[in-house]
Amino acid sequence: MDHVERVERAYRFDGPDCVPLEVHDVPHLYDAYGTLDPATAKLVAGTEDFDSLRVTYHWTFTEEGQNEAGERLRRDEWGCLQRVPKDLSTAYQVLEKPLSEPGALDRYQFPDPSVSDPFFERTAAVLREHYPDRFVCGYVDPGPLLVAFNLYGYDGLLMRLHDNLAEVLEVVEQVVIYQKGIIDRWADIGVPMVAIIDEFAGTDGLMFAPDLWREGFAVFYEELFGRIQSHGMFAGCLFDGDISAILDDYLALGPDVVEIVQPNIVGIERWGEALRGKVACKASVDMMTTLATGTPEQCRAEARKLMETFATPDGGFMGVSMRWHRPEYPAANVAAAAEVFGRRGARGEE
Repeated sequence: MDHVERVERAYRFDGPDCVPLEVHDVPHLYDAYGTLDPATAKLVAGTEDFDSLRVTYHWTFTEEGQNEAGERLRRDEWGCLQRVPKDLSTAYQVLEKPLSEPGALDRYQFPDPSVSDPFFERTAAVLREHYPDRFVCGYVDPGPLLVAFNLYGYDGLLMRLHDNLAEVLEVVEQVVIYQKGIIDRWADIGVPMVAIIDEFAGTDGLMFAPDLWREGFAVFYEELFGRIQSHGMFAGCLFDGDISAILDDYLALGPDVVEIVQPNIVGIERWGEALRGKVACKASVDMMTTLATGTPEQCRAEARKLMETFATPDGGFMGVSMRWHRPEYPAANVAAAAEVFGRRGARGEE
């Protein structure tokens, strides 16, 4: 099978010839939240015959010079001022939050998705030149609630959920309208899949009551999945953190593919009960625990466990190799995970 057919069959439970492989550090495309020159990105050794690649729309920036420490300042289309630290342990920090003060929404102007057009023109050209034979997953990251957290600040949004829920819902609705425009642009350049990444949970659970997510916010993700699927694309989603309390509600919204990069927070067994043979998934070795602080053998074991848990004879699973940049994971751990996923991904059984 060619790369595209292999991935499509895996996602449709239609008998791929082997477990496909996706790469995160894609030459010419990966920019680590706008902090890395994509021309310097390199594939992880052993993943060269990958099947699927990821490319992400984050923001369109206006450069704002440097601070006194010589760190880059940039403003996104939402009006948030970001600092890019010299310390490579993190990608960015939001300094100015346009909706942090009460009443700020009255003066606020939401952006138009046309600001992203140069990104999509560049991306389409790169895909045509370098990756015409690979499956492409386009991402929208940050998703609706993470944009809202950036606009309000974490404390500010959580307080506003209590004091003025209607305003927060209005803001998130406007973000979703914008992101539907981004989804349309992914469709225009011909990618077969779009995934939404969002964050409203930590390692100890949701940042607010599960019923509030169900009653106030679930509909927005249903709209986004529906917009993606209306273009004939696979709809994917990655929710960071422990989303156990809403896992069944999330799956009921109908994503085609669930992405898992922190499998140990919810638990591989719990994810397996929810997904195996029912909803396709792609997963990496846990980026917060095993990949970051484990040993190479632990990374190999977890990669094998992910495949044993999710892959069926009909498909339903794709392994993800990632190295990251800010911070970069231990090279031996990255190589160990890629070794397992790469062998199974590219040439079938070990």
